[in-house]
Amino acid sequence: MAANPLEIKILLVGPNFVYQKTLRHMLHSLGFEDVDQTKDGAYAWEAIKRIRPDIVISQWHMPEITGMALLKLIRADDAICDTPVILCTDEITKPDVVKAGEAGVNAILIEPVEIDNLESKMRIIMEFEMSPGTREAKALMAKGDLYLKEERFESALREYEKVLEILESAEVYYNIGYIKTAKGEYDEALAAFRKATQINQMFAKAYKAMAEVYLRMGRKDMAEKYLQMAGEIFLEREMHESAESIFNEILKLNPDTINVYNSLGILYRRQNRLEDSIKLYEKAIKINPTDENIHFNMGRAYLELDNPHMAKKCFIKALKINPNFDTAKGMIDAIESAEKSVT
Repeated sequence: MAANPLEIKILLVGPNFVYQKTLRHMLHSLGFEDVDQTKDGAYAWEAIKRIRPDIVISQWHMPEITGMALLKLIRADDAICDTPVILCTDEITKPDVVKAGEAGVNAILIEPVEIDNLESKMRIIMEFEMSPGTREAKALMAKGDLYLKEERFESALREYEKVLEILESAEVYYNIGYIKTAKGEYDEALAAFRKATQINQMFAKAYKAMAEVYLRMGRKDMAEKYLQMAGEIFLEREMHESAESIFNEILKLNPDTINVYNSLGILYRRQNRLEDSIKLYEKAIKINPTDENIHFNMGRAYLELDNPHMAKKCFIKALKINPNFDTAKGMIDAIESAEKSVT
């Protein structure tokens, strides 16, 4: 692919006429003249295979095939999997950003799109994703992944080391850590996993792998630490099944782990398993009765159970432990205000 705007073919995807017209005008003003468009994901998928665009810019929310679904289709097709994809949306949550990143999105634009932001995203894609070095690194990584799948570890390591001469990759360091673990070279494995988490601090899989290495080394304390980090990331990403699995692993290692009871309580509250969450908060409080956050979290669970009386008691305990806990005070004030309005 060339990094000259005049030679780059772009496909715009989305049902919104204003979005299509505005982006086309912006792209033309930035020097991108070869711009096609389709009205939805289904038409886009057919067009992508037919015209092979260099970059796809798609709206996130579309009927039938969404922007995320289209992205996953592109990444799953070996012939076009490297095509840069930009998703546009008028609102997005942090978990959505994480999911899009894991699916392989190259950039996200918030609507209404500003031309400076569009230009910045396009320049980064042209200078990095379309560079000969990046294409070479991806080819080497694919070769390494194939060797890894075949358990030809030394051959895989050689390819991964070539990748790292071109660019830093959390996934490559993770794969190196996996190989070193399999070979029993635990110190080198930990170094590789740490490097992966330095590049991507939300790389839960690497934290979990570090915990597994520490378990093999007989370091339960360190294993618990990194499992907790992995679990919290899964919880933040709303990957509830993975988070629950991790937290239960920690409980097997240490049944008196206060953080896990609290984290599982948060997880169950999010799943509307409110009575289960309260039981876990009670266990956490038995271990550490002076943690205001646990009392506060239990109060929220009671509130969602429509038991403001018990919720207020929890918030009062939290405020007693920490008089500067303004959120707990706000909850108490709200409950008391509701009580007055009823009377």
